Amino acid sequence: MTLQITGLSSGYGRSSVLQGVDLDVPDGRVLGLLGRNGVGKTTLIHTVMGLVRPTGGSITLDGKELAGRRTDQIARAGLALVPQGRRIWPNLDVTEHLDLASRRGGGTGTWTVPKVLELLPRLAERRSHLGGQLSGGEQQMLAIARALLTGPRMLLMDEPSDGLAPTIVDQIGGVITTLKEQGVTVLLVEQDLHLAFLVADEIAVMVKGQIAHRCSTTDFRADEPTARRLLGVA
Repeated sequence: MTLQITGLSSGYGRSSVLQGVDLDVPDGRVLGLLGRNGVGKTTLIHTVMGLVRPTGGSITLDGKELAGRRTDQIARAGLALVPQGRRIWPNLDVTEHLDLASRRGGGTGTWTVPKVLELLPRLAERRSHLGGQLSGGEQQMLAIARALLTGPRMLLMDEPSDGLAPTIVDQIGGVITTLKEQGVTVLLVEQDLHLAFLVADEIAVMVKGQIAHRCSTTDFRADEPTARRLLGVA
């Protein structure tokens, strides 16, 4: 499965955010999408998922056009979003979250509740706890589990490190690596360079609503002038 984005434009009202984005995410890879705040990273993945309507361009998944489709249609095509901020329901327990997501996925996909709990054993220990009683790291794991149970072949992850301690970020990195090993493709939006460098095969950088740079993670880490110029960091 390859996600191919060509000339994609979108925004909010009269405000244009994406300015003709060209990007592909190859099957079985993790692509880290970096950029300063406000350059359009979240808008890009929200547009891909149908949460923001494109004003131009194309989004194809294995050649199937998704631009302008409803979010549920895009999800059935094989994409799932792990949103920034987790968006866990505070008054539902872990089991209820998993059951709801499993029903949305039809219950026939590769990812089942037992398999998700094997990947994320902390959730098995917390199955009776409400979403609002979970730690930030546990909520992030639940958000990942919920997305997997819809049966995706590709995950769009929006800053999964947000607000988490470094040790928990490393755990999330381990989960992403395991997902890649099991054939899940990941488009990872991140501000945390440690996590992006830990899991991504390639790095793409957005500047002012466009992809300004792309290379292997190894090459990007070695090119400090480019990192400083594009991200303001070394």
